[in-house]
Amino acid sequence: MAFLAPLFFLGLAALAVPVLIHLTQREKKMVQQFPSLMFVRRIPYQTVRRRKIRDLALLMVRLAALLLIIAAFARPFLWRPDAAITIGPGAREVVVLLDQSYSMAYGDRWDRAKAAARDAINKLGAADKGSVVLFSSGADIALRSTAERDRLIASFSTVTTSPGATRYGPALKVAGSILAESPLPRREVILISDFQRNGWRGEEGSRLPTGTTVTPVMVGGPADKPDAAVTSVSLARSTFSDQERMTVTAAVANRTDTPVTADTLSLEIGGRGVQTQPLTIAPNGSASIVFAPFTVPSRNMRLSVRAGNDALPTDNAFYFVVSPATPVRIIVVDSGTKAGAGLYLTRALSIGDAPRFETVLRQPANVSDDDLRRASVVLLNDVDVTTGLGRRLGRFVQDGGGLFVAAGPRATWPQEADVLPATLSQPIDRSRGESGRVGALEYTHPVFEVFRAPRSGDFSSARFYAYRSVTAAPMSQVLARFDAGTPALVERKLGSGRVLLWASTLDLSWSDLPLKPVFLPFIQRSMIHLANYSEPAPWRTVGQVFDPAAAGAKSQASGRLALTPSGKRMPLEDEGSQSQVLELAEQGFYEIRGQKANSDVTVVASNVDPAESDLTALDPREIVAAATGGTVANGQSAASDVPLTPDAQERSQRLWWYLLCAGIVLLGTDTLFSNWLSKT
Repeated sequence: MAFLAPLFFLGLAALAVPVLIHLTQREKKMVQQFPSLMFVRRIPYQTVRRRKIRDLALLMVRLAALLLIIAAFARPFLWRPDAAITIGPGAREVVVLLDQSYSMAYGDRWDRAKAAARDAINKLGAADKGSVVLFSSGADIALRSTAERDRLIASFSTVTTSPGATRYGPALKVAGSILAESPLPRREVILISDFQRNGWRGEEGSRLPTGTTVTPVMVGGPADKPDAAVTSVSLARSTFSDQERMTVTAAVANRTDTPVTADTLSLEIGGRGVQTQPLTIAPNGSASIVFAPFTVPSRNMRLSVRAGNDALPTDNAFYFVVSPATPVRIIVVDSGTKAGAGLYLTRALSIGDAPRFETVLRQPANVSDDDLRRASVVLLNDVDVTTGLGRRLGRFVQDGGGLFVAAGPRATWPQEADVLPATLSQPIDRSRGESGRVGALEYTHPVFEVFRAPRSGDFSSARFYAYRSVTAAPMSQVLARFDAGTPALVERKLGSGRVLLWASTLDLSWSDLPLKPVFLPFIQRSMIHLANYSEPAPWRTVGQVFDPAAAGAKSQASGRLALTPSGKRMPLEDEGSQSQVLELAEQGFYEIRGQKANSDVTVVASNVDPAESDLTALDPREIVAAATGGTVANGQSAASDVPLTPDAQERSQRLWWYLLCAGIVLLGTDTLFSNWLSKT
């Protein structure tokens, strides 16, 4: 005899309750009516008779009832090491894993896979139960543990292949959870797939329960039909006659043993073909096709590169979104008291084209609220800041803007506006003797990350004849220091924005930094970092998630909708402070918009994983051996002479049910017996 939950025997302490009840003496007194008690002395009543258990039979009934109930909760069973042998063939729990990845659409693989699944289900016995699991990059249970074969077949009869890639790990984990909960003695997994090599990575946690039989069904075959897969595109921007133009170069691969001949590759804009190029690819080869440049007049232009029809049409199209380059708008605030003070700065910002910088020069008194609403970064070039301007710049940074302060000899900041990452002190003169140098740099920071590689720029070559002595605030980060240890560049995060303080000038009055090669990338990287600028991804891959808030989608109010490529409408509601993300499960263009008519629209392109186009197969025995942990023969795992687990043996015996019924019967007997004793 064994027990699955022996800790329930701690409840045996409850057996003391009936014993204590039987040891308790209940006083039986006859009430005698008496006219007055005022002359009677009160004497406490004391029991001198020794307590002893009476009604021993009733006590035994109660103890037996509690003992049976506790034993039932402990789930007893008769342990038999040879249970698997005595059970014999028995009923089966069969899980059919049907590969639904888009490589199964090659030729007639999907039709043969569904035919193999129907054949496996039709072979189920009367006592067998089956489950159908459809898998690609994830796994979904189409129907779970039923003996109705018609329902099992109907669960996948009308299903088509998905745009997902092959992943065997999630499917095996789902199958393991179904088999672990089954009380049937025999467990079997039928894996139907083309067994693509890229789908198996030796995932841990894919081990099936002990004794499981895995039967692989290969529906693949030789890749003897051509397949032109558009794997990626590269985009090159240019300007012609003040118009932005785009050149698309498409990469096409043929991973089959048959050449692609007499095919075409077309470029579509808004679903309409605008250019067509001939396409010829050798077996297991690739090609790059360049299309003529075209103008980019508006945002969210939907483009696609499409090859002709072949044996695997899913990978013939590649979708991407193109918009005009968004410039980084910068307000350069300069007092203009010194000629040429902002010459090197404005030239450094006018050269950039990835991204393009749009610079506006303003006097400190002429910075309007409209300028701040349009700008991404405000650069104070050695400016005396008033209290009103300082407070407005503080609100600008709080709302997500960026502020760069060049602290020259005229730079001041009002104490009423707590914005700067450091306090300004008097200038330090290094014009006599050895000039100052910039020493330690925080190369992990985005501003200096571009200088991390060898021979990518040397800040120590710049000479500083003067700089401001600054003291960093407690919540700031020092990104660079002068050789004397004084901070040179300090950053502070304020609200949703950032502030950078440069403790010198950006002209030749205090240093020769503007003459050094590091000046241009330093200024541009600082502006990009402060503007929080990132080039939007032209496309994403099926299976990824898209966060509208992180991607800068402006329609972030409640009531957003996502329109899928198939036309489905999916509401995207914010849950508290967390915005809901969108899982890209289809191939094509997603549209994210608000419910208002004038709300901004964000378009996201979703493409299939190009690695799935590689039809190279692996040996199914590799997956079987990893899933069963044993040797295999002819692709099928062996499960003979495997004892049943204690949980399976207990479920097959169910002794707890009889014990619980016996305990309930004894409780009823106790009620009748105690009522009879009370009357007698």
